[in-house]
Amino acid sequence: MSIQPDVAADVKIVKADLENKKHALDIVKIVDLFARDPMGQDEPLDEEIRVDMIAEMKKLPTTMTYIAYNEDKPMGIVTCFLGFSTFTASKTFKIHDVVVHPDARGMGIGTKLLDHVKEEAEKMGCSKITLEVREDNPAQKLYEREGFEFGEPRWWYMTQSLN
Repeated sequence: MSIQPDVAADVKIVKADLENKKHALDIVKIVDLFARDPMGQDEPLDEEIRVDMIAEMKKLPTTMTYIAYNEDKPMGIVTCFLGFSTFTASKTFKIHDVVVHPDARGMGIGTKLLDHVKEEAEKMGCSKITLEVREDNPAQKLYEREGFEFGEPRWWYMTQSLN
């Protein structure tokens, strides 16, 4: 994919319609690119995951994915889930994935996606946006420029695999 440095100016952000085959295929394509990246799992998605991803996302009514398009080419996605904060008794936006096509990194696509998410979260009356990021992920610089911070004391998240 050949991408020009000024591509971000032409990028349009759309809320994915998971019933739309193009949107669904583009989400799987971009997530697979991320999975292959060292910041992902450094290997492609399993075929079973590629097949099941959209169907499983449809089962969660709080799922929102936004796709950055340059013409009809997917340049990136951000997948979020609407949540709830008991401390503020208000809705929250949890960003699960921010993925920019490897050929489009550093061109402002991630910024446009995050700005769009912020606008959507504000429209919905959310009190905050959260995201998880690996400590070695260079995208932290983008997140910090966009106003995300670790806070004090520094928060960590833990996982427990169930399968």
